Amino acid sequence: PYVDLKLTVPTAGGPVSDADRGLGDVTLGVGLAWHHSERLHSVLALDYYVPTGAYSATQIANIGRNHSAWQPVYAVSYGDARGVRADLKLMYTLNQKNRDTGYRSGQEAHADYAVGWGFGNGLVLGAGGYVYRQLSGDRAPAGLANAGRGRAYAIGPSLLYQAPSGWFITAKWQQEGGVRNRSQGDALWLKTVVPLRF
Repeated sequence: PYVDLKLTVPTAGGPVSDADRGLGDVTLGVGLAWHHSERLHSVLALDYYVPTGAYSATQIANIGRNHSAWQPVYAVSYGDARGVRADLKLMYTLNQKNRDTGYRSGQEAHADYAVGWGFGNGLVLGAGGYVYRQLSGDRAPAGLANAGRGRAYAIGPSLLYQAPSGWFITAKWQQEGGVRNRSQGDALWLKTVVPLRF
């Protein structure tokens, strides 16, 4: 993933800004897929986050988290080429310890969702976002790091194009709300998936 991050933090002396861009943390995964019907599909997977993104303990904007994580995933998708399209992806993240600081973020549950309408020509227009909850407290070398657990939700418009050969590209903009104990902002996501055939 290529990340372009801009961050502003309010402080007693005024806002402090920082920015970084480059390769973020890479995700590796393995999974099993079921095709229940022509339109209904599901996947059970296990992802592993590799700390490949740049990180510095002295910066406030980091495109890498500097720790690995395991993430079980279940996703279900219903797709009609000319009609309703809906996707739901459930994830549970088990964060590992930051190598430089000894800090370990709490366990996280989150769900990505999307609902749209297919026009029969590969185009899907819709909306999507996520719901996030941190379920356990962070830990620092001296013990409990904070009592507040993160939470947030996001929603925004999305546009997808799927080619007859199977590859697709999607663009979505999401605005966060209900944010507690974590940074808040807007995000623009661009993603493409190309199936490999051997």
